[in-house]
Amino acid sequence: GGRKPNMFESMGLAGTTAVLIVNVTHPIEVVKTRLQFDKNFKMGSLIKNEGLSAFWKGIQAAWLREASYTSVKLGMYGPIREMLGASGKDAPFILKFGAGALSGSTGSMIGNPFDVMKTMMMANSKEKVPLPALMGKMLKEQGIGGFYRGIQANVARACVLNGTKMACYDVIKGVVVDQTGWKRKDPRCQFVSAI
Repeated sequence: GGRKPNMFESMGLAGTTAVLIVNVTHPIEVVKTRLQFDKNFKMGSLIKNEGLSAFWKGIQAAWLREASYTSVKLGMYGPIREMLGASGKDAPFILKFGAGALSGSTGSMIGNPFDVMKTMMMANSKEKVPLPALMGKMLKEQGIGGFYRGIQANVARACVLNGTKMACYDVIKGVVVDQTGWKRKDPRCQFVSAI
């Protein structure tokens, strides 16, 4: 029973949630990126030289990445799963994986330009360059192709990660429903399944 998931509602909810959450996780991402780019990175130096706001360098690009990538990878999973005939409880895992892989790959292709910008902004310890200016510079120096650097790895990662995550979540949700009697949309069911 119940109505079919509305793709735009799902995408809007997923994107909005991701944009809100990224404000909390972004400082961790900045530190990770700096550690990868600079073998001499020290947290104290970051704060001393760039101030606390450095932990949110690239946040505008991160918002756009989440609004595009996450809204598509999560929001399109249900409709794609339905299209593949994998909505049923007993649907093969591989079809659920395929739905997650397809939605994740599509989201990754859409969000890649903002991922590139985000990484460039986070890694830049010298200056704060506004996102529109950085995008203009990228376009001038590297053309459209610059926005799609690393696309192969990004799509491969999203395919495996989202395919596995969404398929496992879907299957586990069925087990939780069977064991507890909760409905699939019950927040308790969703919470336990996500864990």
